[in-house]
Amino acid sequence: MTNFFKKYPFQIFLFLHFALWSFIPLLRKSLPMDSIEAISWGKFCDFGTNKHPPLSGWLAGFFYQVLGFETPFSIYVLNQLCVIVGLIYVYRLAYCFVSKEKAILSAMLLEGVIYYGFSSLEYNVNVVSLALWPMCAYYFYQALHKQKLSDWILFGLLAGLNLLNKYTSAILLFSMGLYLIFDGRARASLKNYKLYLSVLVGVLVVAPHLWWLYQHDFFVLNYFVGRSSQSVFDNIPFLNHVVYPLKFIGAQVLFALGTLLVYFISSIKETKVSTPHGKEDINFLIYLGVLPVVLMFCISLVFGMKLKSMWGFPTLYLLGLLLMVFRPYAMTEKFKKKIVLGVYIVMILFASAQALVICLNKSDKFQLDTKEYGKMVETLWRQNSDKPFAYVAGDVWWANNAALFAPSKPKPIIWGDVNQNPWFELKDIQDKGALVLTSDEFEYFEMQKKLGFDDEPKVLGITVKNRLSKTKEKTIYYGFYHN
Repeated sequence: MTNFFKKYPFQIFLFLHFALWSFIPLLRKSLPMDSIEAISWGKFCDFGTNKHPPLSGWLAGFFYQVLGFETPFSIYVLNQLCVIVGLIYVYRLAYCFVSKEKAILSAMLLEGVIYYGFSSLEYNVNVVSLALWPMCAYYFYQALHKQKLSDWILFGLLAGLNLLNKYTSAILLFSMGLYLIFDGRARASLKNYKLYLSVLVGVLVVAPHLWWLYQHDFFVLNYFVGRSSQSVFDNIPFLNHVVYPLKFIGAQVLFALGTLLVYFISSIKETKVSTPHGKEDINFLIYLGVLPVVLMFCISLVFGMKLKSMWGFPTLYLLGLLLMVFRPYAMTEKFKKKIVLGVYIVMILFASAQALVICLNKSDKFQLDTKEYGKMVETLWRQNSDKPFAYVAGDVWWANNAALFAPSKPKPIIWGDVNQNPWFELKDIQDKGALVLTSDEFEYFEMQKKLGFDDEPKVLGITVKNRLSKTKEKTIYYGFYHN
């Protein structure tokens, strides 16, 4: 057994990570909000959503409806498949710079970054980025060094998929562009037709979404601008340029603390060695592993933008390798064992913390009995209308859960705004009507204005119970939209 662990350390690590983080979220009674939103995108959207490009929705819809037979576990599996693919490509990329042992440890060390475990249970565009960023970086490296057409094509494909997943992935592509310009050897590729063919492939991948944006007046960008333009320092604008970038970079350090502690505690009393890497390798790692975070910091610094800490999700993908290259130690058996032990300790601690959070939490975001809720809203409609239950309008949480779990599978009109849900026809909504669900009265009256109806809000009480049988009462306001 000991020899087996020595022979397949990375495979065992990947299996244990996958098994642990796929089953822990089963303690939840409800899917995370981002996950149900992504499933709804996959069911109803085409080449765009009301927040992001469509790729994450396509994947969620496929796994949930086709592979998972509409079971939540399928989404938890999808989460960890993204993580595992990402870790494999981190290892493959690291192996281009360091020994096989160090490459394995470079990937394993990422277990200490909360994005790869604790925060990977809520499927969204950030989790998909954990796979796409290292894949894109790997084929970019291979294309530059081998100049094979297949590598350039794969790089172009993945660059396009990155943009089709999340707009902020342009940060990675911009970093690659700077590397091509400022690194002497990489600059030679600017004269190679294969590079421009890869660009063409990327453009073709993302072109349908760009056309979709044009057709819908680029309304999706309002979400991105809104998320980054929130400010609590209106009276002292200068503070936006100081506090926001520091908060963003501080959050990245905090979220990577597990990895940093494992590596530096393991290195105590170990022999530091000089790095054998040349300027070319160092440049690549700085441009692709450090520059993306720096660029985000600088954007926030210059424009005073509030960047969500989770926008840094994929930027730490080379942290383990950066530690191995810029802070190298003699790779003794003792040092390796300490790192591996530290990685598994962090895994257990994070998993235990997540399990406690889920079991103790009384929020409906964790403990809503979605099947019972689906039957409840179906009954509300049946008692008040003889038409088919075709549409439900409301906030992201209540409307999407109704859409997924009510037996009739109504279509969700998020925030009751048809302009924000252009995949539905206004006339069809007017003909069939909709159940309106909100978490407070103000939201309900806002939807009255958007949809143009006057049905007064009614109150629905829901009891939420956690795994320790502690309960919490939740109030929903509902009404009926009829033309």
